Amino acid sequence: MPNSNNDPYCFVEFYEHRDAAAALAAMNGRKILGKEVKVNWATTPSSQKKDTSNHFHVFVGDLSPEITTEDIKSAFAPFGKISMAAIWTDS
Repeated sequence: MPNSNNDPYCFVEFYEHRDAAAALAAMNGRKILGKEVKVNWATTPSSQKKDTSNHFHVFVGDLSPEITTEDIKSAFAPFGKISMAAIWTDS
């Protein structure tokens, strides 16, 4: 899900589906570091092997360029235990 303005984006992985679903519902459209973020389920192209890790991934886009992994973890931690958070850029 690359974006055209080179803002960073990230994936947050939860151990529980209900936690990921709650985070998605609550955080989509919220501001982190003053910038409204988009939160969706992270999807895998159908040609790739099915993820059997039993972890639940959400995609977070339109992040502030100053965002850190700790900022993401702090924003999403109230929803449940996070197994992984990673920030990416398309530069």
